[in-house]
Amino acid sequence: MEAPVPNPAPPKSVEDLFSVKGIVALITGGGTGIGLMMARALALAGAKRVYIVGRRVDVLQAAASSINRPSVVVPLYCDVTSRVSLESVVSVVETDVGHLHLLVCNAGVGGPQVRPPVPGLTALEEWRDEQMAVRCEDFNATFAVNSTSVWFTAMAFLKLLDEGNKREGWGGKGEGVSSQVVVTSSIAGFNKSAPGGWAYGPSKAAATHIAKSLSVVLPTWGIRANCICPGLFPSEMAAPIVQASGGSMTGENSTIRLDKSMVPLGRMGDETDMTGQILYLASRAGAYLNGNTIVVDGGRLGFGGSYFGSPSFTAMMRLLRLGSCPLLAPLRLGDVGQTGPHRRLSPCEIT
Repeated sequence: MEAPVPNPAPPKSVEDLFSVKGIVALITGGGTGIGLMMARALALAGAKRVYIVGRRVDVLQAAASSINRPSVVVPLYCDVTSRVSLESVVSVVETDVGHLHLLVCNAGVGGPQVRPPVPGLTALEEWRDEQMAVRCEDFNATFAVNSTSVWFTAMAFLKLLDEGNKREGWGGKGEGVSSQVVVTSSIAGFNKSAPGGWAYGPSKAAATHIAKSLSVVLPTWGIRANCICPGLFPSEMAAPIVQASGGSMTGENSTIRLDKSMVPLGRMGDETDMTGQILYLASRAGAYLNGNTIVVDGGRLGFGGSYFGSPSFTAMMRLLRLGSCPLLAPLRLGDVGQTGPHRRLSPCEIT
């Protein structure tokens, strides 16, 4: 018979309830977008170490500098689709601090983009040819980053997450917070006609399901798993949607207003919204969360699971007629951060 799991210690104050002081975290894709928002939140809230990893070292270094916590935020190169690269980062963390409390699988790409069919206007043969023009390599690469890497990243860091529980006792420093994997997915994973592309949506659905699977098996060793599904957050790729709704993007940290037919709350998510989510998940406040999928989208998902006929689809068709919607142009996977029609995208950039 297994020994009972001890209950988390009650917090002494509200500040203790949401405290992340002293934790060690690693965030893939931590140099930009939602990953950077999370890294900044944890670092400024008192984390002992926040590793931000990705393939563009210059971007990671700039991100670390912007947070201005040089003893806390550590940029590291990592290709999450390479097990050798993952093991290399594991070795660095093992040598540096020897344990991990929080792993955020946040790296992601947008995948190949093709125009959705316009009911009554798009011929079957035309649409079929556009789909077949997408390279299998690009389609598969979307799953490699958005889905497969989630599993292997979690597997790579399991020993360090286990050590995080052992080093500090169950829950770390008596606060009752066991080690955890957090997966950044997307509401596109719930959309049957995903506007992010026919590879992106299914790849995010897979990521969400992987998080659920991890939440069943990892508690065997006292490790939890949860998932965040963002909606629209500030990004270059979201600009056409903002434009179509009559809004404008004035900066990543600005409040970006949207028509309520796009998002019921009438705005995009911002850094404060994401800060709240990660501090909740990483602190004593979220200690009982396991297997949860937290949707952060201002109610956008409530419009339903089908894209056709939705406000987003109507807006895209409006831009298509104007010839000014890059989301509807075919895209290929390129280097992360590359600008133009063939660049890779972060998970917050398509919903």
